[in-house]
Order: sequence, then C-alpha cells, then structure tokens
Amino acid sequence: MKKNNRRKWYAAATAAAMCISMTCTQLPFSIAEETTVSAASISDMPEEYQYAADWIWENRIVRENSLGSSGARWNSMFDQIVDGKGTLNYVVRWHSTRTITLEQRQKLEIALDESLNAWTDWLTGYENWPYEDVEVRIVGWAVTDPSLLLDLQPDEIVYTDTVEYVIQPGESSEIPTTMANAPSELSRFDHFWDESYEYPGGLDNRFDQYIWATQGFPDYGGCGGDWGQRLSDTYYIGIAEGTSSQHVQIHEVGHGFGITDFYGGEGESDGFPPGGFPGGGTSIMMAGSSSVITDFDGWLLRYMWTKLQDEAGRFDLSDALPDETEPTTEPTETTEETQPTSTPPLPCSFTDTIIAKTEDSITFAEIGTFSFGDGYYDDDPARNLSNYEVGDVIAIDLWYHPAGSTILHVDSIELIHNSRETVGDVNADGQLTVADVIMLQKWLLHAGELTDAEAADLCEDEKLDGYDLAMMKRRLIQG
Repeated sequence: MKKNNRRKWYAAATAAAMCISMTCTQLPFSIAEETTVSAASISDMPEEYQYAADWIWENRIVRENSLGSSGARWNSMFDQIVDGKGTLNYVVRWHSTRTITLEQRQKLEIALDESLNAWTDWLTGYENWPYEDVEVRIVGWAVTDPSLLLDLQPDEIVYTDTVEYVIQPGESSEIPTTMANAPSELSRFDHFWDESYEYPGGLDNRFDQYIWATQGFPDYGGCGGDWGQRLSDTYYIGIAEGTSSQHVQIHEVGHGFGITDFYGGEGESDGFPPGGFPGGGTSIMMAGSSSVITDFDGWLLRYMWTKLQDEAGRFDLSDALPDETEPTTEPTETTEETQPTSTPPLPCSFTDTIIAKTEDSITFAEIGTFSFGDGYYDDDPARNLSNYEVGDVIAIDLWYHPAGSTILHVDSIELIHNSRETVGDVNADGQLTVADVIMLQKWLLHAGELTDAEAADLCEDEKLDGYDLAMMKRRLIQG
C-alpha cells in the first residue's frame, strides 16, 4: 500500500472514533484543525500572531535552548527529517509484558505517520521546506521477549539486548524492571554531534527516535523530546486501533520540534504569551487546552523554521532530497548474540531537597544519589548545580546514565527554596554581590536567567522590574 493511500485509509477508518482529552472532555477524533492557510513565507503570518510568536521564541525556546542553538544539540525533528532526506525512523521500545499483534504493529506505523505529518503538513510549500510528506517508518522493535510480537515476520528487525530499569518514586510498580534497547551504533541520538559518523548499513538503517511504550504508564500522560516519545503500551495500541485520540502523541511530537510546554500562567517563565494565544486562545502544547494543532500552533512551527533554516551550518538543503536510486544495502537483522551492550541515557524530572553534596556526587532526600559526569556544570548559571547547596529544594529535569546514576545533562533547574535566603541573592551563592546585579540586569534585558527569581523581588510586590534592580544596587552600595 502506498504511503499516502495508507494515511487516507487510516483517517477514514478512524474518523468516527471518540477520544478522552487530558481534561476528560469527550471530543470528536481529530489531529488538526480542518482549515489551514496555504502560505509561502513568514510575511503571510497573521499580524495578530506576531507578538505571541516573538514572545514564545525569546522567552521560552531561546531561553530554554529547546532547539540547541549555536551548534549544540542540533537534533530536533527539523534536523532529523532533513538529515534523513524526508524520512523519520523509529524503534519501538516495547517496555511491556503484553503481546501486540502484527496488525496492531502495522497500524501503529500508520498512526505515527499521521501524528508527525499533522505537524509537517503545515510546512509543505513553506519557505524552502523540501518535503510534501515525511515518511515515518518503524525500523525495529526492542523487546525483552520476541514472543510478545505475535506473528513475527521475517523482515521485522528485533533487538533483545536488555538493561535494568529502576522504577522512580511515584511510578507504578507495574513497570517492568527489565528493558530492551536498540544498538547504540544505529542511534542518531547517540551520534548526531559527529558529522562524519556513518551508520552501519547506511542512512536507512539508523533510527532517529524511540517510541517508548511503557506498561503501567498513565494512558493520557507522557513525555517527549528529540529522543522520542514515551506513553503507555495501552495508549499506543489504542492509537493503532483508532480507539484513542492521537492528540497526546501529537503534543509529545511537538516537543521533538522544540516547542515547549505551557504549564505556567500568562507571561510567566514557564507560561504562555501575555494576552494569551491568538486565533482562539488555545494550543495543543498547553495540556487540556486543545485536542488539535491550532492555526497559531501551525504558524508557530513555520515561524521556527523561518528562524532556523538560515542558521549557519545547520541544514544542507541542497542535499535534502532522497537519492534517485534505491539503496542497495539491505537491512541486517541484529541477533541477541551480535548486539553490542549499550545502555542509553534516561530522563528524570523531580522536585527534592539536597541533603548532601561532594565534588563527585549530589544526594537528594527522596530520589537518592547521582554522581557527576562530564558537563554537569553548565556554562549557563541557571543550569549549574555548583550554585546549589545542602538544604536547597530544587525542581530539576536531567538526563542520567543508569550505570552509576551519572548525570549527563541538565535541561533545567528551578530553585523552589533557597536555604540561605539572602535577599537579592539571585545566583544563589549565599551572598549579595555584583554578580547578582549583573544577573538581574541581563534577565530584565531578556538576555539571561535567574537562578533564584524569588530573591530578586526586593520590592516585595510580586513582580520584577527596574525598581528591584535599583534597590539591589542600593543594598550593595550600603553593604
């Protein structure tokens, strides 16, 4: 079945299905607004969208570095699709003891194709985007027991190398403690930084992301990024069968493009634009707000491509289209005996109190101890763990290696409670210095972050502005 035809078939087969949104409201099945605007350039963007898009770009995407600016972490779905010449390859990590049929596996590939193209359809014909359609492929299954894949076909690639999975506080005891992985040498996530890297068997054999289908995970809760999407095994079977809405998967795919969550309030550091979302006031990236990609969401994606496409060295659009000749190298099935042992990094998000810290490790009251790996001290003061001390309560998003619980990367840190409670100590080093003045000044100019925003409110009026900066300077001068 041709790809475009199978997408139409799937849409027709599921058009009458009902879904439960994240706010438990029943909504008709849909993955995008029915009316989209055909546009050739950013100049066609509705004028009322400009401020909101600018605000999100500067205050969320650039500030949180969700697109890996300046050459670091060029691994968004924009990068993956262009480097893959219009394709995106998944490995399904079947972190489950349940069986899945051949028909369900085939339908899942179609559903994943629908979810991704719900976004990329907005880019078709827009500002040098080279693809009319992105081909989504499942190129392998990582499973602890191949017998869970019912009616396994000779051309299906199966990986059975396993590692221990440590259940985190708050996670369900139903999550299996053994997890399968695909080979590291085929993973784009493990090698995107090396421009000279060649995948064994060629580009078609690489995988860009995991679909991490987890038994015991909430059916309508998940996470996503440039590494893939993680939701429950029953949810992925549900979108394959058309009994679950795709909007949660589409939301997580949005993170793969670098779009942030909008959990906070209007104008807040983790919130949405002042004045709200234009064109209807909702967004699929605000949980419970919309079950479809809104007109503004689509324009935001276009806006981001406009910003990225000319970034020096990032995209080679001259080589973005597939080769005219078919590849001659057939995929090679990896068996249990020949697989390398590789343990991929894992994401972890929590709020906890630091109870101990050494040069080599940091210990939290509930989560336990992490060891420090290379690069855990970030040049960005807002993500530098050296600024935090015993007694501080922090909310942190990090990546760690299960072997030794080694911190590999810190995505974000928010100081919930400063144990030193020094007024004006915005960099949380225990004292008020010129460094705090510089940090607040940069924040007011939208050129930096605050480690402890609460400490900056010297006027105690629940807002940060030039009056707080002036008072901070006065305190510093007065000693």
